[in-house]
Amino acid sequence: MNSFLQNNEWAQDPSFEHFWIHYDMSQRWLQQHIKATRQLCQENGLPNDDHCQEFQEPEMTERLSRCEIRSEDVEEREEMSEEMKEFFAKTRNHRQELKEKRQAEEKQKHVESKKKGNQEEYVNIEQITVRGRVEKSADYRDASAEFLAKREKAKKDYGEEATKILSMESAIEMKFESEYARNPQLWPNIPFRF
Repeated sequence: MNSFLQNNEWAQDPSFEHFWIHYDMSQRWLQQHIKATRQLCQENGLPNDDHCQEFQEPEMTERLSRCEIRSEDVEEREEMSEEMKEFFAKTRNHRQELKEKRQAEEKQKHVESKKKGNQEEYVNIEQITVRGRVEKSADYRDASAEFLAKREKAKKDYGEEATKILSMESAIEMKFESEYARNPQLWPNIPFRF
């Protein structure tokens, strides 16, 4: 290990000291364990190469197990079936279609922004609330239709647990509404000091 530390400058960094202390302790324990195992083998009259070999050369055992794993990996490689090739082709085509769709949308946004003259609308900070920008609208909002659509979507997404999840969602919304009704200071919540 000393040669390792001498040859690798990064390993000498003081931040790794706790690791090397632990490593030394582990190596000492391993050597003591190997020594005790050898003594037990000798006391019981067992030859070293039968039961004690794995304790004598742990690195060799590890190398052998790595070789076995590599040979298993080589055996598992096989030709792709036609179904797999078809699946990969579909996936590639789908990704290409999505990429083209995104690019078309970006071009459309770019064209629209050019038509507007790249002027962003000024928004007064007082118009922004927790729920977003306050916009006056004369449109009629059908709350019952929105609720039914939300419930149907939840049934589709969550199945039998939809009512439970919707009730938890409603409880959170009610808690938010009660806190919001107290008219808390929303912005800036951290005082500016210039």
